[in-house]
Amino acid sequence: MPPIRHYQHRRPVRTLHEEHRPHPSVGRGFWYRYEFRQTAMEARDNGQHRDQLPVNLRHIRLWPSERSEFRWRRRRRMEGHFHPYCRTGNNRATVLRGLEAVQLAWLMAVYPRINAHEINVFLYHANGQIRFYHPSQIYRAQFRIGLSRKRSSTTAMQASLPINRQKRWSFWNMNYPFGIADIQTSDMIDIDEAAVFAESANRGAGKSHISTRCRDDGLYGHSQKTNVLLAISGDHATAQQDAERWLDMWEDGGTTIQKFVDFILRILHDIGPGTPQRRRCFTMDNLSSHRCQLVLQIIHQWGHRVAFRAPYHPVDGPIHSYLFYLQQL
Repeated sequence: MPPIRHYQHRRPVRTLHEEHRPHPSVGRGFWYRYEFRQTAMEARDNGQHRDQLPVNLRHIRLWPSERSEFRWRRRRRMEGHFHPYCRTGNNRATVLRGLEAVQLAWLMAVYPRINAHEINVFLYHANGQIRFYHPSQIYRAQFRIGLSRKRSSTTAMQASLPINRQKRWSFWNMNYPFGIADIQTSDMIDIDEAAVFAESANRGAGKSHISTRCRDDGLYGHSQKTNVLLAISGDHATAQQDAERWLDMWEDGGTTIQKFVDFILRILHDIGPGTPQRRRCFTMDNLSSHRCQLVLQIIHQWGHRVAFRAPYHPVDGPIHSYLFYLQQL
């Protein structure tokens, strides 16, 4: 038989516990209720705050002080209410909220490269309040609205013209010959060219002793330009066959009609003539050598198609990523 255990300390019966809330006049972060604030503000607005009853109650600390009523009047004038603030536990107040957060989001959408000082100037002129935010406060507000720092790019202003925006929409949403909506990715061949300079290979960062300059010998401007003409196919590489790629490089001159025609003929001899089952589509920008009638005639005679990307939108071509990476090597 197990031993009998005698509990000397038993838990009391659970009862409702009413927390004693000291009077707000003693401080310590306790606030006056809104109904009491409203009564005190009505008395002040009616000129009754100097009557004998409010004065006696204030003397025994049962009525808000003159300083508290002054803060409530200022809050009502600046913010439209005199509600008590939430207790934050000495945490930093969150700034750039409400209208200022909307203005910040709109400003970053229009000017994504703007810095913290320019944001302060914009908010001052927009709201008329003399308050300048620390860059860390602006960065936290940008993080709250979903913005992150990344490498930026520049889009030509002509890309926003209505005619160019319409051409871009047609390129992606309409069928051939007005767009590529009905063309499979595997049937596309994207073509573009770029100029590569030797000094672009100079790296911008390195490591050295803390007291010495990070320096290396290399080219410094006015080097030989290398032209790169590249074409990529939408076909995926397999274990038996690599993806189709065509490359041409030279140093003298730019992309002439003769060079581009030779490059197109080289591609056509590799892929063969088009058939009813499969016709390739060449996508390229509107460079003069690309739009040459001789080039278009050769492509059509081989049974393939041509679609020109919208002007000032090189990002629409997948080959743009290859050329950008090549220029940054």
